[in-house]
Amino acid sequence: VVKSTINTETIDLEISIADFHLAKKTLEGENIQTKKEQFLHVLVDLLSKAKASFDIRTIVFPISNDFFHTDNYQNQTTNGTPQDVLTGYDNEYEEGFDLLVTAISILKAYSDNVEVILVQGNHDRTKSFYLAHALDVYFTNNINITFQREHSTTKVVLLGNTFIGYHHGNCKIEDLPLVFATGNNSEAFGCSKYREVHTGDKHHYMAKEVKGVRIQQMPSLSGTDRWHLDNNYVNNIRAGIATVYHPIKGRIAEFESRI
Repeated sequence: VVKSTINTETIDLEISIADFHLAKKTLEGENIQTKKEQFLHVLVDLLSKAKASFDIRTIVFPISNDFFHTDNYQNQTTNGTPQDVLTGYDNEYEEGFDLLVTAISILKAYSDNVEVILVQGNHDRTKSFYLAHALDVYFTNNINITFQREHSTTKVVLLGNTFIGYHHGNCKIEDLPLVFATGNNSEAFGCSKYREVHTGDKHHYMAKEVKGVRIQQMPSLSGTDRWHLDNNYVNNIRAGIATVYHPIKGRIAEFESRI
């Protein structure tokens, strides 16, 4: 584990690289290998920034959130929408698996505990489930790497006295706090001092507060494709986010890495 050289607070860290869309054919002309290099560069940059200031106890790593661009061999999303792609469904899966094996191994070097959370997206609902299962099997002998990977559109973690609910965000996000407050995790929601909901989907950063629940929409590293250009969804800042949680004070810092 990479150790910091100064006396620092012990914290938990969430690393969010959402909506990666690995095989998406972008107007920037990037290829698969370039995208993988961007992902790892942002990951290490975020970890280095956090480790310079804090001792990391646990890293929470949400995966999917449209990590893959398509869900089947017809190059379609889960709901059947055709996509422009750089490669076929099989190569995207293998390249993506390789990338996340490397990423999780890097995370383990920075923390004794890594929790990987499957947040199924609208582009890759089934393929991301297979990915999370394969990663769980790959790391099965490492007891300090755990997975929440059941088929579900919602997931939950508790970091100290902070509740975090996860959903891809392809919904009315203002409804999500009530979904978590009244669902199976209502007791954890009610007992927490601080409550947050993290989403992706829209490829741009946004944060708002609804009745004391902080909703954070994470940015994306993904470039612009033909559909986004035609519909004027352009010029989003391409970035990953690392959020720092103190066990008592809650969220105390946020780091960003841009490409």
